[in-house]
Amino acid sequence: MSLVNKTKRFFGLDSEAYAYDHDDAYYDDVPRYEGTAAYAPERSYEPAPSYSEYREERPVHHEASIVTVKIFQNNDAVKIGEPFRDGDAVVFDLSALPAEGAKGIIDFAAGLCYALRGHMVKLDGRIFAITPENSALEIEQLKHAANLY
Repeated sequence: MSLVNKTKRFFGLDSEAYAYDHDDAYYDDVPRYEGTAAYAPERSYEPAPSYSEYREERPVHHEASIVTVKIFQNNDAVKIGEPFRDGDAVVFDLSALPAEGAKGIIDFAAGLCYALRGHMVKLDGRIFAITPENSALEIEQLKHAANLY
């Protein structure tokens, strides 16, 4: 018997394999349901609630504290992200970074503002501030925290 015929017989693909009566327990199982899924009993589904039903009413103003940060390297972006995620305003100084590194930090801060619905403002040359969505902070308060007055 050739290797090909032995392989066919092993996998049950030869003509003799179809002639055997299977005594395997798999073939004796009774189906768990009658018919197919297309004939399954009808189920009723309620429409999903709209987004406005899930959304809680947010306060008009949030008392946010101001965190000031001086960024020395790109890995210091965490110093901006964590307080902002917690609901605080962050004033950050990028004067110690080269232009390319500063651009990356600004992009990161802009992404934070977009994701958490905050606002970003340039206070001076390389000093920026990001504020949470419902904060009542004025630009003068942010400039005072950055020692620009």
